[in-house]
Amino acid sequence: MHLETLLLQGFMALLATTGFAVLFNVPPRLLVPCGAVGIGGHLVRYSLLQSGAAPTLAAYAGALFVGLVGYAISTRYKLPRLVFTVTGIITMIPGIPAYEVLLYFYKGDLNGGLAAGVHATLITGAVAAGLSTARLLTDPDLRHLRS
Repeated sequence: MHLETLLLQGFMALLATTGFAVLFNVPPRLLVPCGAVGIGGHLVRYSLLQSGAAPTLAAYAGALFVGLVGYAISTRYKLPRLVFTVTGIITMIPGIPAYEVLLYFYKGDLNGGLAAGVHATLITGAVAAGLSTARLLTDPDLRHLRS
């Protein structure tokens, strides 16, 4: 992996994350922390993908990072964790596989459409599992589940 590639990936993640934060009316003072969470999660996912990890594992690790760091930042600012986690995972949403489902079905390729659909579903599930794991590890209201 080259430094230039990582910087470009980080910059693009910053644009996507802060753009999504603006769309969700996040206060301007929180755009930088939201962007930092998004950059970190995206670079974790991207680095794992470039190292040869499965897309689902990479999405899980990136979402876990977003969930843990989003929780830490949310306690610092005394705001709901969703402000940081929802904007931070936007780069992990499997848009291309979801689009491929429609494309394959339009072309009449049922097997390709189903394969792309399963791929998109697995990545989406991995993102949800990563965020859920972070919540189980950090939410004080869920302590009773750890015993």
